[in-house]
Amino acid sequence: MRRIALICLGGLALVFVGGLVLARYEPVFYRSLAVPGAAAGSDGVPVGSGADAETLARRAVTKASAWHASISRPGSWETAISADEVNAWLAVDLPRNHPRWLPPGISQPRIALLPRHALLGARVGYGPLTAVAALDFEIQLRDVNHLAIVLEQAHVGAIPLPRPLILRELSRRIARLGMVTDLRRLDGRLVLMVYIPSTHDAGATSYWLESLAIGAGDLLLAGETRSSVEMSQHLGPPSS
Repeated sequence: MRRIALICLGGLALVFVGGLVLARYEPVFYRSLAVPGAAAGSDGVPVGSGADAETLARRAVTKASAWHASISRPGSWETAISADEVNAWLAVDLPRNHPRWLPPGISQPRIALLPRHALLGARVGYGPLTAVAALDFEIQLRDVNHLAIVLEQAHVGAIPLPRPLILRELSRRIARLGMVTDLRRLDGRLVLMVYIPSTHDAGATSYWLESLAIGAGDLLLAGETRSSVEMSQHLGPPSS
């Protein structure tokens, strides 16, 4: 009995150690996302020579403000932002000015952009009991205001996470923002369809996302904002 107990304890110890090793694994893309011009401190916020990071973070804020202003008035609009700018904002501005935007236990979020893919990573947990969670999304604009999102990979460390559950939770959160979501299987993959609604009631403004391009390190969005007056002129008067 004693020998059996020792074997069981040894097996449990190996499982525990193996779990720790798997949980401590960090994806290559996350490790490589050093903020330009800055050395990361213990909390992931750049310290020392962070002039470049500050500049990139301010540029991200400026671009976001300009894009918001452009979509708020009728006409065509477009914006482009780089992963470096987003990561600088995440490392500098987010913890400094908006620390409550992140859920409890989530810190140091980062993003990598590859053709048609957005890789998201963040530390989860507290103190020494932290691991890197990573999600790999394939995102395509199938039609105007119609996104298709596939979760290709999901891990905490090297431990896989249930992708359908994550997609369902993402679907619920997006739906709370007023968008229409639908989960369906296409070509053997679970796809989250996101429809951005456009209403044309009196006095309403509609937003039309016509182009979305994710490249190696950058994101481009383009579309048009229309007023209800423009829509009525475009549709023309009813036939008699």
